[in-house]
Amino acid sequence: MQKDITATARPIIPYEHPDLSMYLKLMKENAIRLRYRKKAYTQHDAYIQQLFSSENPLKQQCDDLVRYVAEAFEHYAMWDYTHAYYPGRPSQQTARTDAMEGCSRVLPTLAAWLSQQQEDSPMLQGITGKPLDVTSWIHKAFLAGTDPQHPGYWGTLHDYDQRTCESADLALALWLSRKQVWDTYNTTQQRQIIDWFKQVNHCQTVDNNWHLFPLTVQLVVKALTGEDHVEHVRYERTKAFYVGDGWFRDGAKGNYDYYNAWGFFYSLYWLDCIDPAFDPEFIRTSLNAFSERFRYFFTPQGLPLFGRSACYRLAAASPLLATLAVNHNAPRCDDAATSRLSIGETKRAFRVSLDYFIANGALKNGAPTQGVFSDDPRLVDNYSGPASSFWSLRALNIALFCGDKIGLWQAEESPLAIEQQDFMFDIPAIEATVIGTFKTKEVVVIFRSDYTQEQSPPSRRLETQTYWKKMQEILTGRAERPKNNLLRKGITCYSSKMSHFF
Repeated sequence: MQKDITATARPIIPYEHPDLSMYLKLMKENAIRLRYRKKAYTQHDAYIQQLFSSENPLKQQCDDLVRYVAEAFEHYAMWDYTHAYYPGRPSQQTARTDAMEGCSRVLPTLAAWLSQQQEDSPMLQGITGKPLDVTSWIHKAFLAGTDPQHPGYWGTLHDYDQRTCESADLALALWLSRKQVWDTYNTTQQRQIIDWFKQVNHCQTVDNNWHLFPLTVQLVVKALTGEDHVEHVRYERTKAFYVGDGWFRDGAKGNYDYYNAWGFFYSLYWLDCIDPAFDPEFIRTSLNAFSERFRYFFTPQGLPLFGRSACYRLAAASPLLATLAVNHNAPRCDDAATSRLSIGETKRAFRVSLDYFIANGALKNGAPTQGVFSDDPRLVDNYSGPASSFWSLRALNIALFCGDKIGLWQAEESPLAIEQQDFMFDIPAIEATVIGTFKTKEVVVIFRSDYTQEQSPPSRRLETQTYWKKMQEILTGRAERPKNNLLRKGITCYSSKMSHFF
């Protein structure tokens, strides 16, 4: 029996229901994007694909992935590194918001790398050997992005604003780089930055995983300044979505999907890092419970991928890395709740997931593609823009931050569960059965409940964008794509062979 969660009415969000004024704004920002966009940065696409196509040390792969991303970011960045116009299909938000994501979703990766460097102001060496001053980039971005007089200002936040989501990534980047960046600002500069972040305290969000975004900002503000604006009611609402066995439902009527990996547990992991006393028992116990079963999902050739935001696929290993980190830092979970996950198995799961997708074209133009492998307009949600896919680097961010601490880079890989034997088990909380076949190295997840009863062969297929919708998208700069979340189409069986996405 699935947990009954009290639902709230979904608000009417302007960018989902644009009026004439919204369309005019969209077209204006699209024109600005066309003016400032740069040629695609393709210099290292072939190199990075080859790096992940053959066996190379994981540390080298991760370091070069940071270099690959950083070089392209410098190429695309605008207005003191506050925005970056990456090539790709637009979101429902304005092109300006899409460009903000080009900063907000890249800075955590640069800051995670920076946080582990021994020098005060280290230079990152690009793949070409060019020195990249990421400390300076981050320093400039926060000053410019929070200055209303600067062309790169990140703006005034409002209810249900995409920038509330982005503020969480920015706050995390600021916390990660606090030694090299935050501590170098004077009092006036720090106040300017904090005042911008404190806007989240007055903004409403959609009632799902979005509650974690203001919480991340508020915990960072508290850690950096001592000001306590933490909205514990948001945290309690987030916990209300927890159904057991390590799984969250993404809102009262939402899905059970990989947002557990790259959404809920990614954010909860960082909350635990920022304030280890916040709620260690629940965060660590639920994380262990999730990873105990989730580790079975990984194969050398794909994942049983289901749900929305398929373009975040490189981040699937986030909770496995987070589990190792929290158990290593503070092994305070009850023995019964502690995952049997080993560092060798985690390293292999992380590496093979990167290898599989990147070797098959998941990186292009200096960014993760808008698809599962190469770009695929069928799989780009309307809320996703050209830089949204940088959430794919969330597992990398955790690895960069904790890899040295937990011995990730030096560990010997050990076989995945599917490389050892057949298996079959249930996840009762989400009414799912997981089946692994050793001989074929295939993992299948079967849901025993339909999300919708309204289904037919045509309704279950991945739809393609019509010519007219594509033209409308180009003219307005607003996403006009079909919704292809297969869970909501009535598909209940997902294989690591990933044939749904070919």
